[in-house]
Amino acid sequence: MGVENIIIRNEMPDDYEAILRLTYEAFLTLDYPGRRRTDEHYLIHLLQNCPHVTPELCYVAEAEGKIVGHILYTRSAVVRLDKTELETVTFGPLSVLPKCQRQGIGRMLVRHSMEKAREMGFAAVLIDGVPDYYPKLGFVRARKYGLTLRDGSSDDSFMAYELKAGALHGGGTLYFLAETEFERAERDDDGFWAFHQAFMRAYYPGQAGGPPAV
Repeated sequence: MGVENIIIRNEMPDDYEAILRLTYEAFLTLDYPGRRRTDEHYLIHLLQNCPHVTPELCYVAEAEGKIVGHILYTRSAVVRLDKTELETVTFGPLSVLPKCQRQGIGRMLVRHSMEKAREMGFAAVLIDGVPDYYPKLGFVRARKYGLTLRDGSSDDSFMAYELKAGALHGGGTLYFLAETEFERAERDDDGFWAFHQAFMRAYYPGQAGGPPAV
């Protein structure tokens, strides 16, 4: 599949079920220290009616009429030392079907959506992502700008991309406005397993999908 055959378009309400399945499959084999489970599809579910989602920046990648990639944005804000605020955005999950990965689809989604974010007047894109991947797309460590998360940390996974030159200079603290939904996806074990079991019954009947035995 060549990227020349990919169509990038805005996410539509009817895409929800396809995006759920795409997200689950895209992250199923992802592993890193501290990862507990594949819960990104639960996050998509929790964000469905979240007021901090920016629908104008949520895009899908289509190939031959099938959704093979998706990017979702939520609003965030950088609070500077003088208490002024910058309107920023944050993306994630960014999902590409496993068979379509390493073909530039994720890069297309990121670049297309960030150009739209620039047109909309946002100052920057801030993410917590894979430290070795996003610098290839122009992201830099957020600490370069003196930025920290609310807990004061600024590790390699916290990265920034200025949409307005100089916007982030002077530093500040990033606030993820959809933080409640992201934390719930990670910490709400009962809610996750109830959702995930129903999800597996609906889309992958006969496959294991229940909570681990204790």
